[in-house]
Amino acid sequence: MLTRALKSIRDGLLSLAYPQQCRMCGNPVRSWDDGVACRECWEDPGITSLFFDLPSCRKCGRPFGIQSALGLPSSNELSCIDCSGQLFEAARSCGAYSGALEASIIFLKSEPHVCPRLREILFRAYLINRPVIESELVVAVPLHRLRQRERGFNQATIIARLIASRFDLAFDDSSLARVAHTSRHRAGIDAIDRAKSVEGAFKVTRPKKVSGLSVLLIDDLFTTGSTIAAATKDLLDAGAARVRVLTIARAVRTGP
Repeated sequence: MLTRALKSIRDGLLSLAYPQQCRMCGNPVRSWDDGVACRECWEDPGITSLFFDLPSCRKCGRPFGIQSALGLPSSNELSCIDCSGQLFEAARSCGAYSGALEASIIFLKSEPHVCPRLREILFRAYLINRPVIESELVVAVPLHRLRQRERGFNQATIIARLIASRFDLAFDDSSLARVAHTSRHRAGIDAIDRAKSVEGAFKVTRPKKVSGLSVLLIDDLFTTGSTIAAATKDLLDAGAARVRVLTIARAVRTGP
């Protein structure tokens, strides 16, 4: 009760001293726990329902749309054509890249803070998908040193540390490096061009650290999978037993 009362006082003072508008709808953000989006945008069922409530690809986790899902068998029997050539064993996301998740990811690229609401969703996604993504070692998709120096931090590392700490998993922040300073992906760039842009971008500098282990690869966003694919290949080439993936969000289409 005391904790709840203190939170209520904190949120009231925050609203008065630092009134903030939701970055999605413009309504007031009334709780510090909600970060840059309001409660209503966080509670929009469209953010996570596709990933938690509908059948999805057993490998890459891409959800099938409501119409596509009608009459389909259970999700452990489904697969899509998008991930047929992917080397990772399984990939999962907290939800679609839209709404409050989108706003939070954009914010996380400039401020190293994960609000409590997003932490809850991240931990929930891990627990729900634990049977297919649980691994011995947590590794973040790295930034090139120049970009990390410019930004001051790596958002994927922040997410990876949260997962490793919450579920008592080993974390490695030094074995996978980004050795090519690739340009930022433009909006609308297709999968082929994305894949070309990250060829040779990564290198495992300490193979012994990953050899024989199952690795959980963490990033903020799964778009076409090209970045994840490049990092996965290098981890496997260095001797990792398998690679599984968890991201905050995924850009998806929900057709068959």
